[in-house]
Amino acid sequence: MNGWRKLIVTSLLHWIPLAIVIIGVAGLVYAAVQQSYRTSANDPQIQMAQDARAALQAGTTPASLVAAHPVDLASSLAPYLIIYDAQGQVVAADASLDGTTPTIPPGVLTNAKGKDVNLVTWQPKAGVRSAVAVIAYPGGYVLAGRSISLIEQREGATEAIAGAAALVLLAASLLAVVATRWLLARMVDGAPAASA
Repeated sequence: MNGWRKLIVTSLLHWIPLAIVIIGVAGLVYAAVQQSYRTSANDPQIQMAQDARAALQAGTTPASLVAAHPVDLASSLAPYLIIYDAQGQVVAADASLDGTTPTIPPGVLTNAKGKDVNLVTWQPKAGVRSAVAVIAYPGGYVLAGRSISLIEQREGATEAIAGAAALVLLAASLLAVVATRWLLARMVDGAPAASA
């Protein structure tokens, strides 16, 4: 029994650095994939906001840039636009939540000044989250957004896969270390004594 205890303890000591590496690699893989999902979620909105700004600067009216039928932020995955004047008041919008255009914190708009684009995650109501891109233009601000519910589902699936893979690798590596040390001990114990 003493031999088995020694085998387990020494195996654990040799396995701990390997376990740290496995957990670190799984964490890095999850972080890389999650960031790829999250940053790509902004791409359509950036284009929409830039195109709307260019159209507004060319003289297009705000009302002509938004869709005729509002996008329900609570249930739709469709992208939407909200156009504000210089004071942050809604001029035109095709976004709707509970029958009205939701109000974004004023700091999101003012933080867009002096930037190419201000990217934020907006939660106007519990369970309703959007990736939004805000761009300032001389007459006000353009906000383009869309739901990130699918992105969050993919992030959850990636987290589950990375976690499961890490657990399997941790268990397999521990068994491999114990088996390797046991075989090594057997080989050493079975080796013929060196002649004098």
